[in-house]
Amino acid sequence: MSTDRPSVGIGMTLHNRASHLPEAIESLLAQTWRDFTLVLVDDGSTDGTESVARAYERDPRVRYVGLPERRGMVAAWRAAFEHATAGGARYFAWASDHDRWAPRWLETLVDALEQDPSVVLAYPLTQRIDGEGRALAKPAREFETWGITDRDLRWSRLNRSAAVAAGDIVYGVMRTAAVRNAGIFRDVLCPDRLLIAELTLQGQIRQVPEVLWFRRQFATGSIERQRSTLFAPGARIPSALTPPWYMHARALSASGNVAPALIARYAGAYAWRHYGKSSVQRGILAALGWPRWIYKRVKHGVLLALYHALVATRRWRGHA
Repeated sequence: MSTDRPSVGIGMTLHNRASHLPEAIESLLAQTWRDFTLVLVDDGSTDGTESVARAYERDPRVRYVGLPERRGMVAAWRAAFEHATAGGARYFAWASDHDRWAPRWLETLVDALEQDPSVVLAYPLTQRIDGEGRALAKPAREFETWGITDRDLRWSRLNRSAAVAAGDIVYGVMRTAAVRNAGIFRDVLCPDRLLIAELTLQGQIRQVPEVLWFRRQFATGSIERQRSTLFAPGARIPSALTPPWYMHARALSASGNVAPALIARYAGAYAWRHYGKSSVQRGILAALGWPRWIYKRVKHGVLLALYHALVATRRWRGHA
C-alpha cells in the first residue's frame, strides 16, 4: 500500500440483517485496497446484529457504533458518514449490511477518482442477487456524466435520463468534501436521488464498466415504504400528498446554491417521471376511488329518478 494514497472511510448501516452481515463485512475486509476505516452503525437492531458486528472489531480498521434507539435511514446514514470521515478521510462510501463487494471494488473506484480530479463520485456496474446470493436476470443500469465539463449539460443529462439508478450510484466512492457540501442526506423522500443531483452540480459521475458490487434484492422499494423507514418511529413524516420532487425542489431552494431555473428544470423532469410510474398512477386512482364511487352512486340515482319520472309521465298521459 502506498502511503501517499488517500484514506477511505466506509460507513455501513445495520438493521436486522445479522444473517447476511458476515458475508458483507468479510467482502470489504478482503479488499485489495486496505487503507480504509469501516464503521458499523447499528440503527436499533434486535436480531443479534450487535454481537455479530462486534466480533469484527478484532480488525483495527473496524469500529462498531450502536445508536441508542431506532432513528431511521436518514439519521443512520448521516451518522455513518460523520463517524467514518471523522479521521479526515478524503474519500467516503456507504455500505449495506447484506450485499457483497468484489475484492477490487475499492481499489478500482479510488483509482478512478485519483485519475480525474473533476470526478466527484465513481461507481461500478451492479449485479443484483437474490436472498441466497444467486444472480438475478436484471441488467445493470448504465449512467454517467464523465467527460462532461459543462455543469448545465451534466444537469440536463441527469434530468433527461431514464437510466439513473440513484440506489446504485449512491453506493459508489465519493469525495468527502463534495458529500458534505451536498448536505449528506437531507430529510426528504428519495434522499439518495437528491444527493446525486447535488453532486452533479459539483462535478462528474463516472461509472466503471466492471461488475464489482453484488446488490441483494428483497422486497421492491416504494415511496410509501420510505415514509416509514427513512425517519425515526414517531417522527412527523411527509404527508402522502407530498411528492418527492416537491421536497427536493424545496430543499434545493433552501440550500441557496442552486439557481431557480435549474431547480425548475429538475422538478419538472422529476415530476413528469414520477407521475409516469405505474405504481404512482395506481395510488392516484386509489385516492380517487371514493369520489368515483360517490359519482357513480349519484349518477345511478339521478338516472333511476329520471326513469321513474318518465314512466310516471307516460302513465299519466295514458290515463289523461
